[in-house]
Amino acid sequence: MSKFLDVSDRQLVRQTVGGNVESFNSLVERYHGMVYNLAYRMLGNTNDAQDATQETFLESFKSIGGFKFQSTFKTWLYRIAINTCQQHLRKSDSRKRTMYSYTEDTKNIQRSAAGPTQPDQHLLKTEKEQIVQLAIGSLPTKQKAVVTLFYMQHLKYREIAEVLGCSEGTVASRLNTAISNLKNLLGRQL
Repeated sequence: MSKFLDVSDRQLVRQTVGGNVESFNSLVERYHGMVYNLAYRMLGNTNDAQDATQETFLESFKSIGGFKFQSTFKTWLYRIAINTCQQHLRKSDSRKRTMYSYTEDTKNIQRSAAGPTQPDQHLLKTEKEQIVQLAIGSLPTKQKAVVTLFYMQHLKYREIAEVLGCSEGTVASRLNTAISNLKNLLGRQL
């Protein structure tokens, strides 16, 4: 447990810029779960999420001297995490692979649900969550980012706009388009 529990992000950033690596470690402790969760939801698998999380913190450490305090550290870190995830998606051409995975995995999930025994409510919920997660994974990167930040990270439009460097109207538009695309993808499966 960090001895910097009661220290604000602003103070930890200033201490890190001043050379205190332990302060940065406290920021990593504080935000590791948040960054990993975002990366996992954006990239869809543990290995890529771990890599993106590590790269996010490495990049933030290298760039922290340029942090201007115009936004919160959390927003700034989200922006780095989103950019890192987008780079991963571009490199691996994950979108095509995820779309294939969505269609194939959905068929497999439906086949297993149609087996001889009726699954209990928990299994049914898990299957639905898997189908939704696969559908989200198949969205274009910008839509996936907005859905993840809004529904999974519980950020407000204003915060998402700040993270993505766009207007609140653009956030609303991307979210509406994503919801429409999800409805089309999911159809009557749920």
